[in-house]
Amino acid sequence: MKNSRQVLSFLVLLYSSIGFSQDQKTVDSLLAIVKTQKDTSRINTYRSLFFEFIYADYKKAGQYNALSRKYAYELGNKDFIARTTNEYGVYHLIISDYRDAVKILDTAYTLYEELGNKERMSALLNNKANALRSLGQMDAALETHMKSLKIKEELGLTGDPIGASYWNIGNIHGDMGNYNISNEYYRKALKIYEALNQEEDVLTLNNLLAINYKNLKDYSKAIPVLKESIEAYRKFNRPNDEAGAYDNLGQLYVDMDSLDQALENFEKSLAISKENGERSLVGLNLRNIGDVYLKQGNAARALPLFQEALKISKETGTNKKMILDYKKLAAAHADLGHYKLAYENHVNYHELNDSLIGKETEENFKELEAKYQTEKKEQQLELQKSQINLLEEKQQKGRLRNILLISVSIITLALLIAIYYALRQKIRRKEAEEEKLQNEIDYKKRELTAQAVQLAHKNEMLEKLKVQLNELSPKSNTSQDIQRLVNDIRIDMANDANWLQFKSYFEEVHQNFYNQVKTKYPVLSQNDLRLIALLKMNLSSKEIANVLNVSPEGIKKSRYRLRKKLELDTEDSLEETIMQL
Repeated sequence: MKNSRQVLSFLVLLYSSIGFSQDQKTVDSLLAIVKTQKDTSRINTYRSLFFEFIYADYKKAGQYNALSRKYAYELGNKDFIARTTNEYGVYHLIISDYRDAVKILDTAYTLYEELGNKERMSALLNNKANALRSLGQMDAALETHMKSLKIKEELGLTGDPIGASYWNIGNIHGDMGNYNISNEYYRKALKIYEALNQEEDVLTLNNLLAINYKNLKDYSKAIPVLKESIEAYRKFNRPNDEAGAYDNLGQLYVDMDSLDQALENFEKSLAISKENGERSLVGLNLRNIGDVYLKQGNAARALPLFQEALKISKETGTNKKMILDYKKLAAAHADLGHYKLAYENHVNYHELNDSLIGKETEENFKELEAKYQTEKKEQQLELQKSQINLLEEKQQKGRLRNILLISVSIITLALLIAIYYALRQKIRRKEAEEEKLQNEIDYKKRELTAQAVQLAHKNEMLEKLKVQLNELSPKSNTSQDIQRLVNDIRIDMANDANWLQFKSYFEEVHQNFYNQVKTKYPVLSQNDLRLIALLKMNLSSKEIANVLNVSPEGIKKSRYRLRKKLELDTEDSLEETIMQL
């Protein structure tokens, strides 16, 4: 199970002496002594209480973290402010509030950086990467984990810290579908935890290997480990991991088409996750149960489950899960014959998916820009240090002055060349992106034109067929059947489905066009907006008449009414006015 497993990885780094279950005797002892404590001792006791409750009762854990942060700020101890802020980020990870978790962890990272505590910086990067992972930002999460691992290796750390990094990197590759690479990192971590004789960690890593085996369709290896892990997680009082194991077992049975067994395991997982407050896991359970009902042909039972899963995805800010929820809702509504709602959810699915891709592109650009600026500042600092060294050496050894000046000139030239090259690459990337965007717009315009022509041609052919059938009907012995066919054609010509598809294509090419026109001219009707869209396409009056299924004379009247609503003078061109909208 993904979310609860990532919590284990960074809690090991945060507080290596703690267990993963709440011990009442320990809690009673801590509560007894905290009343008489002051300064850092009191802060540490509240931190210990936080870790005692983080899996057993996340609400109490949050209360104890609030107290530890309060006293850390009152004492003005920067080290404890950084630690308790970091733990506050962990709390938000536990409750699936990933966006706030990233912000809080960035604050804690700055505090550790000011303190020069690289070991804590590396541990915190694990936390941040896991939050990014839950938000679906896999590339950023993987890069952050690799940065954490690099710091640990530079510090010469071994054991838990290195094992946790291997573990988390394995998680990311698993999420990205790189199951064999994921297993390579899991095995590296497994070797470390077996040497440390950490039974729970060995159990969980074997469980994660089993999940990858499941994804690789190697069920004979996956099933026994998943069943054993359920009992073990119950033994160690780790309900979230127990729920995750049930969920993974359910997914395995879905792959095997054993839907009744899958449903049984998903429902067990849901009962545990609801009781223990991990909202993201609740959403996953609901989505999986809904999938089973959908596969069984029971869309009515699946629909409310998908709706609740979408609500949770919105609350936790997990955009990629929201995309999946919209897709599932569209499928359920379609099965139930709710075609309008199915269409709306399908549109939401595409819009959110497209916006997320655009947002990720923008974030990647900003990240590259930030890296460039950071490197530039570092180069400037290095240049300043070099100049200071030159002055000192000049005072001591005048005979080296010329050599040192040449060195400075070379460094400056290299810096200018590097900046020029970076800017040139940036311009090329921007030009390539603009060209790609223009190609996409041109393609959508061609689709729109083809859709409009197809719609016009269809109505024109149907109109001709209707006239022919009407001419034949008096001479035929089956006039009633022919009349029924004429009526069917009339209904088909009035159907709005083709128009909705055309409107969808049109809004992709001319974004926000309808909203702008309606804002400027609120008196316009839906028929007016249709006419404006077709005029915007530069269609002829005949083509427009065919699309709207009216006579050319009707188009003239519609143009006249539209001119009045747009308040155009006689000399004003209707087409030019619309092209400028």
